[in-house]
Amino acid sequence: MRHLSKLAALWLIGAGLALAGPQDNSLVVGASQEPRVLMGDFLDVISNQAIKSEIQQYLFTPLVGFDANSQNTANLVTEVPTLANRRLRAVDIGGGKKRLEMDLTLKPGLKWSDGNDFTTEDIAFYYEVGKAKGMPVLNPDYWQRIKLTVKDKQNFTVTFEPAYYYDTYGSPIGYAPAHLLREEWNKTKAAAAPLDPDKDAQRLNELYRGFFNKFSTPQFLNSGKYPSMGPFKVSRWVPNSTLEMVRNPNFPLIPAGGADKYVQKVVYRFIQNTNSLLVAILGGGIDATSSVALTFDQGRSKQLTSRAPGRFDIWFVPGAIWEHIDINKFTNCQQVADLQLNDVRTRQALLYAMNREGLVKAFFDGLQPVAHTWIAPVNPLSNQKVQTYPYDPNRAKQLLAELGWRPGPDGILQRTVGNRTVRFEIEFVTTAGNAVRERTQQFFAENLKQVGIALKINNAPSSVVFADDFIQRASECKWTGMFEFAWISSLSEDGSLFQYKNLNTGAIFVPTKDNNYQGQNIGGWRNDQFDRLTSQGTIEFDEGERKDLFAQAQEIWAREVPALPLYFRSNPYVVKKGLVNYVVSAYSGGFGYPGWNAWEIGWESRGAQKRWDQARYAPSAR
Repeated sequence: MRHLSKLAALWLIGAGLALAGPQDNSLVVGASQEPRVLMGDFLDVISNQAIKSEIQQYLFTPLVGFDANSQNTANLVTEVPTLANRRLRAVDIGGGKKRLEMDLTLKPGLKWSDGNDFTTEDIAFYYEVGKAKGMPVLNPDYWQRIKLTVKDKQNFTVTFEPAYYYDTYGSPIGYAPAHLLREEWNKTKAAAAPLDPDKDAQRLNELYRGFFNKFSTPQFLNSGKYPSMGPFKVSRWVPNSTLEMVRNPNFPLIPAGGADKYVQKVVYRFIQNTNSLLVAILGGGIDATSSVALTFDQGRSKQLTSRAPGRFDIWFVPGAIWEHIDINKFTNCQQVADLQLNDVRTRQALLYAMNREGLVKAFFDGLQPVAHTWIAPVNPLSNQKVQTYPYDPNRAKQLLAELGWRPGPDGILQRTVGNRTVRFEIEFVTTAGNAVRERTQQFFAENLKQVGIALKINNAPSSVVFADDFIQRASECKWTGMFEFAWISSLSEDGSLFQYKNLNTGAIFVPTKDNNYQGQNIGGWRNDQFDRLTSQGTIEFDEGERKDLFAQAQEIWAREVPALPLYFRSNPYVVKKGLVNYVVSAYSGGFGYPGWNAWEIGWESRGAQKRWDQARYAPSAR
């Protein structure tokens, strides 16, 4: 009887959510991932999950936004710096390099959601923390190139030297609430003062992670102490269930007709199993889906499309989301050395053995393009004339034989290393509960078995695998083989995903203990020519020259295959009829997430005015 009562309660919860939307002017978003932390981790030191970045668009509006048309918009500043208004200055500094100076002025009267003034002190605080010695940031070259000059409470200048071609895309700098964080940061800074980044990197990492984590947990955010500077603020976070945000009355951007005509509450429902998420959508408990929600095939399923007429739209946004498999190349890991993963022939053999064309045909009716490099076809820098790896198991076997592999008694390859017999069994990690990724593992398991390679599946929730103490720790053998996930290929492409060293700044992008786990080249690939080309490409302001430099870099990458490219995703979004301005493009907000214009999202029946048309940026399912 108790069990039946629980089911009834769950049904009522679902029914209540189904009655949300226009009736109480709310928005319920369905997501298949949950952020590990939010808000306080403003430098993404603990986690850089896509779902975290998406949700934080509701909570922190950038100083300068990036709309669905890839155009800059002044959000919290009076105007976008341009050459025409003389707020942007470009100065040649020799060697083909430039310095960019941007003058910005905060809009008058800005306040955090808790009523405290928002000033340049909050920008200066963000800058100070990012510049701290040994800070394990993901983009160390940015922090080496940037300089902040504060003039007064409203005016400041951001300088980039050397300047990169994309430094004027979106906001040049972030911010954080100094009035809340300053006291604890001063304690952290004092503890870090006697430490040497070269000798004490691990201790510094622990100190900084402790600082960010203190202000990022559901427990702290539920206290209501962390203020928002976006259109919404956190009201309640129930782990493994929901995150609720309510309208921030101090938000300065007012949509047409007044903020009361637009969504007043946003609820994220976290349903990690995408099949269960689909059921929730069909049941009416979801108003719109997140960037991490349904899989492509679920978005096109008859089960969903047959229910769509009159109820919701299904959009497929051509994206820059790159699905791939990274490879651990750190030979200090015994499994990596045994399997020769640092040898290009091994990686090429893996790619030849994996029927990627068959995968996209079977799973996506061929509508998602097979990837050949990490740069999306929608990006102007994309080079589609690189070396490719069609499905060729015989070629894979030939390469593996050259490396000394021979079939064992069970058909799995083996070789002798010293006095040991090594079996070719490779770890394969991805996000648990993602139906397509788990099916992909099974699909490739059959492919690889045909050439004598066995897989060892080792999946975990996204909050685990994307934590910096896992994804950033390949050098410490936290994962030792293949890791499937997605990166966003943004318009501001610089090659740093696979650079070892940025030659403009000297920043090292391979995360290890020596650099306090900074950077996103998690597999540890190194190619000096690639570094030279991409470093030069980022400071090249001539569009043609820049495209040529990146084309050459992609040719090197395609020969070396430091990661195994799978496909570029067209993300499905389900949006209820009558919900306006919940719009996504390949580069909306910079990374193609919904919520970049959260203050404008609303229901037509409640008076919200349509400003953005999703049909301009994506086809719909028929």
